[in-house]
Amino acid sequence: MTLEETPETRRPSAVTVELGAFQVETVRSVSGTAFGAAPPDGLPGGAGRPGEITIVRGADQSAAFTDWLTRCLATRAADRPRQTVTVVHYAADRTPLRRYRLSGALPTTWETPKDGAPTESVTLTYEELTITT
Repeated sequence: MTLEETPETRRPSAVTVELGAFQVETVRSVSGTAFGAAPPDGLPGGAGRPGEITIVRGADQSAAFTDWLTRCLATRAADRPRQTVTVVHYAADRTPLRRYRLSGALPTTWETPKDGAPTESVTLTYEELTITT
């Protein structure tokens, strides 16, 4: 997650992931070219084109998120279950700073912990990005 200044000049202190309409997990970090950036000028609601993000998960992992990853990566067919995934950056007082809505998200890689490492990483591709503040 890029910790650039937000329009409110506050830095994110927590990052969560939502599947559909439900928050499923607090994650360690999220990275990708659109993260930490302000909504693109001239695009309604900060809409953007397809892209890719990487999520680093800690030891406290959501069963719902893990189940979706397992289903998608076990089924390599074209009919894999795409989801709307929203990444939310929060201020220290738990006020949402920015929401990144990834439409048509699908996991492409999942690196599980090796040698007792406490984190794992997941790479998602998405069809469309909408950024709101």
